[in-house]
Amino acid sequence: MQATTSEGIDTGVPDAVYDLILVFQQALEDCHRYQCFAADARRGGDAEVAAFFAELADSDRDIADRARRMLVARLGPA
Repeated sequence: MQATTSEGIDTGVPDAVYDLILVFQQALEDCHRYQCFAADARRGGDAEVAAFFAELADSDRDIADRARRMLVARLGPA
């Protein structure tokens, strides 16, 4: 089964794989963003906010890793 968006456009991959790719990408982007926010907070001397953003980055890193493992299982190693 090939993935189709809500617009009916064929992407050439199964829906679940397409969705995993999007989650993987978003988690990596969010991880980067949260790391930048943590650095901003550290520079501003706010350790509590820095720790909060670091926790968010760790969480998104875990999500990205989990999505990557699922993608490898479905697509095979690169």
